[in-house]
Amino acid sequence: MEAPDFSQFPQPESNDVDSVGSAIEALRNAHDQQSAEEACDEFLWAMGNNHAGTFYPVVLAALPQIQQIVSDGDPWSQRAAMESLIDLGGSFVPEKGHELYLGASVQKTLQAFIHSMRPKVALLAQGTGAVSRSAGDLLELIDDQAV
Repeated sequence: MEAPDFSQFPQPESNDVDSVGSAIEALRNAHDQQSAEEACDEFLWAMGNNHAGTFYPVVLAALPQIQQIVSDGDPWSQRAAMESLIDLGGSFVPEKGHELYLGASVQKTLQAFIHSMRPKVALLAQGTGAVSRSAGDLLELIDDQAV
């Protein structure tokens, strides 16, 4: 999958031209618990302010690649991507002044995208292990928000 031009989307001032792509690659390359946690943190920082729990519209540009990781990635990559989505879709909010992108709510668009992944997440939630736990948590978030 070819990456979009992330520079066309509002994003943290601390990002450089490679920040978002590098963070997505870190998710894709996660291979154990430590690398998954580090990749999740790197991705959340590339999307916004991980400590403040905010994101910028660039998150919308990254979603198709995150969906691909959840669908086809290795287990630790899937876990890192889903943990990122749990934070972004659950407790994070848009950075002040970046609530809308092209007239649409960034948060509602993000949540709708995450909700559209429910069938795949439900399949991943079956079984045991790190992936199923993260998938179960993401599934719970999706279902709670759908009510």
